[in-house]
Formats: sequence, structure tokens, C-alpha cells
Amino acid sequence: MKVNEILFMTLKKVNTIAQKNKYNRYIKKHSLEKMFLLLLHHQFTGLDYGRSMVLQLQGLMAQRGIIPSQSELSKKLSYRLPVEAWEAMFRNILQEVKQIQNKKVRKAVEKILIIDSSHLTATPTMSWAKHRKGKNGLKLHMVSDSDTIPQAFLLKNGNSSDKKSLQWAIQGGYTYIFDRGYNDYSMFCWIEEQGASFVTRAWSNIQYRIVKRRKVGHHQKNKGIVLDAEIEVIRSRKTGERAQFRMIVFEFIDANGEQQTFTVLTNRRDLRADDIATLYRNRWNIEVFFYWIKTYLKVEHWMSRSPNGVLIQVYTALISYLLVLLAQFNNALPITIKRDYVYIYSGLIIEIIQRCIKPIHFNEILQLSG
Repeated sequence: MKVNEILFMTLKKVNTIAQKNKYNRYIKKHSLEKMFLLLLHHQFTGLDYGRSMVLQLQGLMAQRGIIPSQSELSKKLSYRLPVEAWEAMFRNILQEVKQIQNKKVRKAVEKILIIDSSHLTATPTMSWAKHRKGKNGLKLHMVSDSDTIPQAFLLKNGNSSDKKSLQWAIQGGYTYIFDRGYNDYSMFCWIEEQGASFVTRAWSNIQYRIVKRRKVGHHQKNKGIVLDAEIEVIRSRKTGERAQFRMIVFEFIDANGEQQTFTVLTNRRDLRADDIATLYRNRWNIEVFFYWIKTYLKVEHWMSRSPNGVLIQVYTALISYLLVLLAQFNNALPITIKRDYVYIYSGLIIEIIQRCIKPIHFNEILQLSG
């Protein structure tokens, strides 16, 4: 499937969602499909701000009124565009990516999900996004698989606790990997009660009692395993309630050539210690995802200061990322570097907009695909 075919397929799905839910019923100008295309262009273009994008596209058009003004764009994002439409599109494209991923793998794989958070900037006028005194901020809590495919996200205030933002993501049957910022022994017990598993790094000052040592053989030692044991920790200092977990200590050489020692906790007792260590090392994959969207997409400068507008922009960024994965998985072009697809999509969207001389109607866009 070529890149332009992927884009037109996506636009047709947007059209289907808009018609099914009658999102354009009260819109006289700049339909939802058109706004989706423009916001997609904003993610793929090199321009950070909405005003820059508007001026660029207005300069390409021969007639006025084809591209919404900055104020129209802000109003659309603030309260005239439904977040539900973007959420539906995200779920739809995610399903496409998963289907291709399953065809490529062709075998049962461990159900692994990675959870992490990353801070996003917020302007002083975004009073709803509290971070600390005198500064606003946002925190993006993300669930991703080990192939850096985003599964779900939660956008909260910058001062939100990671521990309290873990429960929403848990589903039975999965193993969740997260860093020590999410450490909460009571939450670990709750995860186990839900039929899920976890692998996380322990605090360096963890207080525990070894209940039983597991044998660490020669093969395990060669893979860096130092300790494998069942431990007991105090779950609640108020009640004195205790909990038992499996602790694994392993050593490895990092990218800088320095030796590191990590201590991880888990409730997975069916896997070898070196497999647990490998699972935790997968956690760094999500850091690559955060770096990618912050470097090549637009989640640092907001076109709207409202919660509705920010959510739509985050969803558009994730949709843009999934479109890049979709093109890469489909071998749309002989390109292995994902960022190159960003520029290809950007040029294609501009071409579509330029070929629509009068105000864009979605039926005309669909005719272009033929």
C-alpha cells in the first residue's frame, strides 16, 4: 500500500465517522474532515505554531476563505470540534496497525505493555493545567507495547502522581512494565488481584526481608543475574500488613560502557530471572517513542489553550505517528527511517489542499484518490 493510498483510506474513514455521528450537521464552513486534514498537516509540517501554518497555507491558496483564520482555528479546537471523533480515528488506525503487526509476527507473543509518563509544556493562560506554584504543565501518561505502538493515554495536570495514575491502565492477562516512579506495594497487590502481572524497578533504599533464595545457576550468572529471591516488604505501615514479591538483581553494561546494577520487583514466578531482566530492559522503548513525537511531531506548542483543543492535538499527533508506522509496516517506500515519512506525508497533504481551488469539500478529496 502506497503512502497516498494510506492517507486517502484514512480520510475516507474520517468521512465515515463524521457521517455516522452527524458531526457536520451544524457546521456551515470548514467541515470536520477538512479540519482533520489541516491538523494532520500541522503535525507533519516543520511549523510549530498554528498561526504559522495558517499563513503558509493561505499563501498557497488563490482564494480567500479556503483556510480558516487563526481565530477560527482556535474556536474550532476549543469547543466546536468533538474529541470523540479524534478518539474514534485513533482507535480505528490503531486496529489497522495491530492487524499488520499480527500478520508479521505470526506467532503468539507475550502480552507486554509498557507504562510511562512525560511532561509537556503549558502556557501561563492554561490555568487548568497545574504543575507547581507559578508554573503550569501537563503530564502525558502513555501505555505502549514493546514495539512502541501506543495503545492508550491519559492527559493530566503536571503535578499528578504517577502512583495514582496507574490503575486506569491495568487489564487482566497483561504484564505491565514501569519504572520506580510508580512504586506502590498496595497497588502491586491490586494488580495481581486483577489477574495482571508487573515488572518494575525497586527503590534503591528498599527495606525487605528475604523469605527464600532461588538458585542462580552458572548460565544465569553469565547473563548478569546476581540475586533471585522471594522477599517480604511492609505493604502498609499503619496496619503492619506485609506482601511478598519476587526480587531480581542483575548487572549489565550500559551504552556508555559503564556497569549498572538494577533491582527489579515482579509477581511473575513462571519466568527465568534473565527473562525478567530482558522484560524490564524493554521499558526503554517507550522513551524512544516520547523522544520521537516530541522531536518530529507537535506536542510542545499548543494551537488552543483549552482542554478540548489540547486533547485533539495530542490525538492528532498519535494518529500521525500511527500513520508513519502504517506506511513503514506496509513497505510503502524503500525507507527504513521513520522521520522520512513525515516529510512525505506533509508534501502529499499540501498537494491535496492545493488541488482544491475552491473551499474544500470532502467529496472532491475522495475524487482525487481515484
